[in-house]
Amino acid sequence: MTAVHTLSGRGQRRAEARTGGLLALPAMVYFGVFWLLPFLSAAYLSFTRYDLAGTPEWVGLENYRRMLEDPGFWNSAQVTALYTAGSVLPAIVLALAIAVPLARPGRRNGVLRGLIMIPAVMPLVATSVVWRIIYADGGPANTVLGLAGLGPVSWLTDERLAIWSLVVMVTWKHLGLFVIILTAGLQALPRGVYEAAALDGAGPVRAFFSITLPLLRRTLLFVLIIAVVGSTQAFVPAFLLTGGGPAGATEVLPYYMWSNAFGFERMGYASAMAMVLLVMLVVLSLAQFRFLRGGDDE
Repeated sequence: MTAVHTLSGRGQRRAEARTGGLLALPAMVYFGVFWLLPFLSAAYLSFTRYDLAGTPEWVGLENYRRMLEDPGFWNSAQVTALYTAGSVLPAIVLALAIAVPLARPGRRNGVLRGLIMIPAVMPLVATSVVWRIIYADGGPANTVLGLAGLGPVSWLTDERLAIWSLVVMVTWKHLGLFVIILTAGLQALPRGVYEAAALDGAGPVRAFFSITLPLLRRTLLFVLIIAVVGSTQAFVPAFLLTGGGPAGATEVLPYYMWSNAFGFERMGYASAMAMVLLVMLVVLSLAQFRFLRGGDDE
């Protein structure tokens, strides 16, 4: 009888494994076709000279050596770093400041949470077009400055302002998503800890820094990683608003890769830059993970 039950249990587990495999098959096919295969193709092309017309010619590490001597690559890397620093940390701080009061229960807060998500669900192309109108010479931004007695500003053609104009647009675009994620994290925190802290005489400020931030660390880690990854994919704003200009002031790495791949037909060189950007993202994400999770397992 025991042997029969054992065989029956094994057969059931095998059937469940087959069912699970069939259910996971569409996701595995999608991952293989649209993620793994393009990654392997880009990794191979990064070691070749390929102009989209002929056959890829193996050149080894030539593309990577070329990057070290390319002023355009270093300029785009610097612009990307500036864009990331300007669009990530301020957005997270602002999102946390908004999420704290919105995490409180109430119908009004629920409505506000819905409204603040509107920019996040707008297509990025549509958002870029709207902000191009806002930044136009006679657009709302310069109209407001005119009411304040200030002259018009060339938001997208001034080398000093162009990158920050993109930062403002992207912060506005992603702020709602960060607020919703942080609000969910705040609402999941145990209330008993705050009640105990209040009995011990801890005020709101001390409770925020001593309780809220440490308990919210994992949520902040998630928001930080998706913010950094998103900031390095800033092709659409740079393409639609500034075209990488003026004078390369907004030529972020994705735009520089695109211009090399399709503008100059240097697909191998562009693929090498994509691999370098991927490695940079992995290292940066691991560093963030280690920093923000430090002490969680102790």
